[in-house]
Amino acid sequence: MGAFAICATLQVLSIVHHVHEVHAYKVQGIVRSDCDLYQGSWVKDDSYPLYNTSNCNFIEREFDCQNNGRPDKEYLKYRWQPTGCKLPRFNGQDFLSRLQGKSIMFVGDSLSLNQWQSLTCMLHISDPQTNKYTLVRTGGLSTFTFLVYNTKIMFQRNAFLVDIVTTNIGRVLKPDSIESGKSWVGIDFLIFDTWHWWLHTGKKQPWDFIEEGNATIKDMERLVVYEKALNTWAKWVNTNVDAAKTMVFFQGVSPDHYDGSDWGEQNSMHCEGQREPFLGANYPAGPHPAELVVEKVSQTITKPLYLLNVTYLSQIRKDGHPSVYGHGGHRDMDCSHWCLPGVPDTWNQLLQGDMGAFGVITSLLLIASMQQVYKGHSKIHEEKGHCDLYKGTWEYDKSYPLYNSTQCPFIEKEFDCQKNGRPDQFYLHFRWQPTSCNLPSFNGGDFLRRYRGKRLMFIGDSLSLNQFQSLTCMLHVAVPNTKYISQRTGDLSTFNFPEYNVSLMLSRNAFLVDIVHEKMGRVLEINSIGSGDLWKGFDTLIFDSWHWWTHSGRKQPWDFVRDNKEIYKDADRLVLYEKALSAWANWVDSNVNPTKTKVFFQGVSPDHWNSSDLDPESKTCIGQRLPMVKYTGGPPPAEVVLEKVIRRMSKPVQLLNITTLSQLRKDGHPSVYGLGGHRGDDCTHWCLPGVPDIWNQLLYANLF
Repeated sequence: MGAFAICATLQVLSIVHHVHEVHAYKVQGIVRSDCDLYQGSWVKDDSYPLYNTSNCNFIEREFDCQNNGRPDKEYLKYRWQPTGCKLPRFNGQDFLSRLQGKSIMFVGDSLSLNQWQSLTCMLHISDPQTNKYTLVRTGGLSTFTFLVYNTKIMFQRNAFLVDIVTTNIGRVLKPDSIESGKSWVGIDFLIFDTWHWWLHTGKKQPWDFIEEGNATIKDMERLVVYEKALNTWAKWVNTNVDAAKTMVFFQGVSPDHYDGSDWGEQNSMHCEGQREPFLGANYPAGPHPAELVVEKVSQTITKPLYLLNVTYLSQIRKDGHPSVYGHGGHRDMDCSHWCLPGVPDTWNQLLQGDMGAFGVITSLLLIASMQQVYKGHSKIHEEKGHCDLYKGTWEYDKSYPLYNSTQCPFIEKEFDCQKNGRPDQFYLHFRWQPTSCNLPSFNGGDFLRRYRGKRLMFIGDSLSLNQFQSLTCMLHVAVPNTKYISQRTGDLSTFNFPEYNVSLMLSRNAFLVDIVHEKMGRVLEINSIGSGDLWKGFDTLIFDSWHWWTHSGRKQPWDFVRDNKEIYKDADRLVLYEKALSAWANWVDSNVNPTKTKVFFQGVSPDHWNSSDLDPESKTCIGQRLPMVKYTGGPPPAEVVLEKVIRRMSKPVQLLNITTLSQLRKDGHPSVYGLGGHRGDDCTHWCLPGVPDIWNQLLYANLF
């Protein structure tokens, strides 16, 4: 690289570093500052609302709740307050001056219309010159042009993003086709949205059949077909978007409020009569399933993608819908759309904040081919020569297994399936084959030589123990004549190879956060990590937590949860899991020196207790003899939560994304050949040799 190129690169890196310090921006889910704008609460503010609909005669009647007779006005007086900072007030003049000569297109359903109408009104009232505007509707495309600024704000009605075509058999949904994408090319800012219409059935369902590849079927589980459609959209973005020209947003999933149990009011049938936001600490319904799918698909997009993660802040606004003060009155209860002024105004405040990062993204793209620009940021996984090691299939290979458990007398009885009488051995002979490359063979001697003088610690539950025991055995059989020392003190196990001065340790810590004993009982301290001092100074940390979060009744190891100053009996486990992971993430960001310590997270190891995840004739993993070719159960919600938290971190964390490859191995569990025999079927842990050996091959591939 020439001197000029080096100087230019350093200049841009300096700019990026500076902007990273003062801005909050998100690229493909990578979080950008010490403040998460999407976590916070609604606070009363008498300076709200930001406008009056009488100033915007183009607002649709269905959103104009005051004009439709809504008697209360308190819902208009709430401002979104992020937990650790302030959301800048919307500045329409600044918005238009920055976007002079630019085009913005909202693409989606009536929730996109909701946001588009909010934005056009907020801009219209901001500057006297914006009175000079044109509004043109042609078919499904509406264009609002601010003539003085030559700025176009467009809305294209496209509820599914993918195609619906009329054929001789009827209306056919094609989740793998996007013909309308041609109209999106060249737009400066694209803001996509889809979910609301995927739930419709009966007369409101706009298709008669679904066509996927060469197959035509009547219907499909809606979250599954939704994910297929989003994957098609993601491929369109990857293929067609010029990131130096176009910024891509996804609105997120706008929640509805038709079921009072979602917010803890069992007697409420819908949102009618709601006068204030949900004020509790934990929204009872938990994360929205469609939001989890959006976040999963967003990780497959290689171009910069901004997720306007509006779901949570909107979930707690049960008071913000038209209800009977919409288009249809009492004949058409509306708890899906939002009154204007209202919640979508905050979505647009968040949109303005993210659009300010466009110059930063352009700078990043200039040097993306020269350096790993995002080094120092959180990583979901690291690409190896453009090959995703975590996508592939299990192939039969007679050279497997990598060892015999008789060579490792320290393996726990619960994992030693052959010794416990498992009669079949076919499950031992499968090798993980990534789709586009080969997973490097595990070389224990090389591992020990390259790791000489270093220390590695697993921190987690019995799935960490599973992986720890696999790794110690794989290393031991590689150098069988080398002395080892294995000892356990309390919850800490240590396995040393003195010749190499290598220490492998396991700290049993199922929740990562603290459980303390008090007079009232066992208390889960969801924001506290007292054991973190033990983790400091290691060369490699490999964390794991999920398995125990699902336990209830006698197996639940806490009686109360302390969340800052609030104490409660229980909460949605995914919500608690995310809070605990956020505390862990704060610990890593505050205590880890990336030049000294590499941090991994094991991922979420799946179980196979549910027959719907396997096949119709199976009740559990008992009797399973072969891997699956395709897993139909979808991603575990915990995996999506984990990836969400990792993306918010400022220190590098590598996810050993073992979930999908492990989901395919319904045959790999001890079942009745574990610790408890038929009295304690085990479809959670893994036989050794077995699946955790592949986890350690992936660790080896990413560690060096």
